[in-house]
Amino acid sequence: MDHLRCVVERITYQNAENGFSVIKCRAKGYNDLVTVVGSMPDVHVGSVLTMQGQWRNDGKYA
Repeated sequence: MDHLRCVVERITYQNAENGFSVIKCRAKGYNDLVTVVGSMPDVHVGSVLTMQGQWRNDGKYA
């Protein structure tokens, strides 16, 4: 599992019913914003997140 710590810059999509979110984050070591997709029911712009998972490039969320 990879780990990522980032600051939420923008919320592209958020479903209030199930917490599914698409967010853009600023992360150290990345020039561009990183898109993160998953269940994040209480995320806000400015939140600092530490996440783990499997990272991949996916044109659907770029």
